[in-house]
Amino acid sequence: MNPGIKVTLIGTASNLILSIIKFAGGIIGHSAAMIADATHSVSDLLTDMIVLIMLKVGQKPKDEDHPYGHGKAETLGTTVVGFIIISVGIGLAYEAWEMIQSGIARIPEPLAAGTALISIFIKEWLFRYTRSVGEKSNNSLLLANAWHHRSDAISSIAALVGIIGAMLGFPALDPIAATMVAFMIMKVGYELTLGGFRDLMDTALDEKDTQSIQVAIDDVSGVLKSHDLRTRKIGGEILMDVHIQVDSDLTVTEGHEVAERVRRKLIKNYPNTQDVLVHVDGYDDSEVESIYNISRDDVEFLLTSILANTDGKFKKTQLRIHHLKGKNIVELYLHGDSTKTIAEIETSLKEIKSDLLKNEHIDGVKLYLEVESNSDYLQK
Repeated sequence: MNPGIKVTLIGTASNLILSIIKFAGGIIGHSAAMIADATHSVSDLLTDMIVLIMLKVGQKPKDEDHPYGHGKAETLGTTVVGFIIISVGIGLAYEAWEMIQSGIARIPEPLAAGTALISIFIKEWLFRYTRSVGEKSNNSLLLANAWHHRSDAISSIAALVGIIGAMLGFPALDPIAATMVAFMIMKVGYELTLGGFRDLMDTALDEKDTQSIQVAIDDVSGVLKSHDLRTRKIGGEILMDVHIQVDSDLTVTEGHEVAERVRRKLIKNYPNTQDVLVHVDGYDDSEVESIYNISRDDVEFLLTSILANTDGKFKKTQLRIHHLKGKNIVELYLHGDSTKTIAEIETSLKEIKSDLLKNEHIDGVKLYLEVESNSDYLQK
């Protein structure tokens, strides 16, 4: 059995038993604080059921409609649990306040105090057990449920203090303790709901983690610098995307290899990372609007026309186009007629360059002439 489901089933059985014991102890022992605490245990029972459902949904594998998996179910479950806890707290606070206003308070019996002690020990054990499983599986829903157990243990402590105080001759302490329990419950619910909303809204990781990730990226060999790092969470997993700047003279495969080094490092260093999308730039495109009005097909078409006018003196061997900082640079490798003189070749190359630059979208041209072999070039 999955450890998360196992610990939740144990919690469900415990909360069912505790709810019965607490209601009995609160009613028979005349304690408003214990009845409030019993209501909290009922909310625990309901949240355990929600946790079980969301765990089953969240553990479903990726599919065509959910390429990132079903991890958001955990976050949704955490948010729902938070809402339930807040609602329970508001209801308990209202009832306790009415009791304080009415001035009617009965002195609790020792049975109520004994029930509170039993609850404290059981709920603290459930907190530690559930938190341990949640941390090992990095499951936010289990961790939320663990803190729900802890909030119940704390509320039982508050209830115990109120019960003992009332038994010692201060009957108003019992409904006051019930009010304190209610506000503790609402605080836990608020924190869980806020955390759930943050994840549902794709809130980034905290600043410390983000800075650590940025440093790890910039430390990868081949990365000149990085920018536009974005992070978000799906359940207990992390998704990242980032732009990295590499040397603009690198080939596509070299740039891809640098990006892969970044991706592999982040997945290794941050075990909960589901995926990393790395965008490779030849320059910092955060400084320039990356809109280029000429394509490779456009340059090829233009070049074919220009070289046709050379009567076969030159043939294209390689064409590279660099889109850098808003400019288009054409890098052209040609094989020329070796019977021509240097002066004739220079004149022809200048004409080719001039014809290319007539196009308003070409900002620079670099020409390389192959003289005898592919390893011998003269840059013009």
